[in-house]
Amino acid sequence: MHRRRLAKGLGAFAAVSAMLAIPASGAQAYNPTGGTLYQLGSEPCLKGRGNCAVYPKSAQLPSGRLVAAFERSTVVSATGSADRQTLPVYRSDDDGTSWQPLSEVRAPAYISDDPRYARYTSNWTNPYLYVLPQDVGDLRQGTLLLATVVSGDDEYYREHKAADPNWTPTNDGDRRDLAIALYSSADEGATWNILNIVATGGWQGGSAGAVGQNIANANTNRQVDPLWEPYLMVHRGQLVCYYSDENDYIGFNATTGVPTLDPANDTAPDSQGQILVHKTWDGRSANWSSPVVDIAGLTQDMGGGKTEIGGGRPGMTNVVRTTDGKWMITYEYWGGGANTRYRIADDPLRFFTGSATGTGVNSLPVDTGSRTLSMNGSPVIIRLPGGRLVYNAAGSGNVWVNESGRSDGTWKEYQTTSQAGYSRSLQYVEGTGRISILNNQGTSTLRFAEVDLGDTEGAYYQLVNRRTNQVIGTGNRTNDANIGNGDVPDVRLEAPGSAANPDTQFWHLTTEPNGGVTLLNKAGGRAAAIWTGNATVGQRIGQWVDNSSTGSWNLVRTSDGFYRLQSVRNTSLYLTGATAGAPLTLQNSVSDGSQDWELVR
Repeated sequence: MHRRRLAKGLGAFAAVSAMLAIPASGAQAYNPTGGTLYQLGSEPCLKGRGNCAVYPKSAQLPSGRLVAAFERSTVVSATGSADRQTLPVYRSDDDGTSWQPLSEVRAPAYISDDPRYARYTSNWTNPYLYVLPQDVGDLRQGTLLLATVVSGDDEYYREHKAADPNWTPTNDGDRRDLAIALYSSADEGATWNILNIVATGGWQGGSAGAVGQNIANANTNRQVDPLWEPYLMVHRGQLVCYYSDENDYIGFNATTGVPTLDPANDTAPDSQGQILVHKTWDGRSANWSSPVVDIAGLTQDMGGGKTEIGGGRPGMTNVVRTTDGKWMITYEYWGGGANTRYRIADDPLRFFTGSATGTGVNSLPVDTGSRTLSMNGSPVIIRLPGGRLVYNAAGSGNVWVNESGRSDGTWKEYQTTSQAGYSRSLQYVEGTGRISILNNQGTSTLRFAEVDLGDTEGAYYQLVNRRTNQVIGTGNRTNDANIGNGDVPDVRLEAPGSAANPDTQFWHLTTEPNGGVTLLNKAGGRAAAIWTGNATVGQRIGQWVDNSSTGSWNLVRTSDGFYRLQSVRNTSLYLTGATAGAPLTLQNSVSDGSQDWELVR
């Protein structure tokens, strides 16, 4: 690949350098390439070290604070097992550019003396943080909620350690009494209370890394009945919890969507299937509703005339509202064919009325130059203010943006600085307009980064060339030039107002963490970057993801109020627009006005 661009494009904002004699429109920090949120040390793990710390998720509080939670399956030193495992919560008070530990959420058995919770001795995995957008029953708007998978002890781990103290796990184990618990915090994540148990399952049975293989001796009927991956949403005044359910169901009511549990769920040979369901709660009642099917999967023949749903193992629900009044659900699907799928429905509580298996996201329409939406599971989709939809999945570090937000809209691919990874999250950050990305990488390393996808907070400017009176544009393109312009640099001079998309002629001037200023385009958040990354005479400029921690340009004010953009990498060279309509290039210093720029709000 060519390039390591000087430039940037991911998360801009409008913080203009102090060298400018124009108002800076924001002082928030900016860290496009991010850093490490958590790194596993030498602690022993309850499962393979490669996935000992996974599943980061985040939410933003009304104060602006970001909170994040993740699974950390290190052995609890006090018990030598999963008993008393806690779920870590981190905070960011600078819009996601740095993170610090905040609290540890204890298991239900150790946060309450209610005997209903006594069996749930481990707060384990799949956290989902959610801030209530409105009152729900006795829960007040702005309350921070946490849904998480809790369990009893990992009997597979305990049995193997008892037999051989030197045994080291390489994969998942077999925990008892899996369930989804709901917590709340009234002090921005510093302390937590248990509200209730949303849904209950049974034995883990090796899922998800060793389904039906890593079975504890205590699991006498070799059951695989866990619950996974809660996703919270408020709809019609009720709290909805979507989740993945590995209990065995023989079917569901075609009118209500309520599944029928196999009477022999706890004893019969397990289907090892999984369905997507949801429950609702009014915020006051003692219990949640019955489960309702969202995606049933394939029907499996269990022999003896019995069939069960859940073939294909749909999992990891995300739900968003589209701008044409519909609802989209995305999920992974490992039953063959497209392993990441979606469904469209008129009602987010009645997805069951459509296809039992859904349609591959690779069938969704994409913009010219963009590849089909990423596959390989762990899909995440979010809706931005204004209706844009943003999607990612494990098969790529890039994201796809549906500008119209419609269920039938076209998707456009954008690069990020966060590499591909399973359970990568996306978080819109109010106050910057950027997207915070959390990602687990390598051997249990959790990293963070941020990406600018355009139309973010702060001042935008046209940069008017003194010599030509033209402005910097992108040829009406919004995404990375290697995707949207056939791998050809696309930043050039244009007549003001000539672009069909006027936003392509406006730019943030954003100060980088280690100095310098990057130009981030309003239409797609891409940076005006030296295309090859080599700061030599004649190099062209293209728009590209903001993947350097050092700014592309020094902003140098002239004596008569213009600015020159000096290359940080080679300070003898300047951004140059030689003639009307010409591509922008790097050139040695000249005094003909082609390197002088007026910044116009």
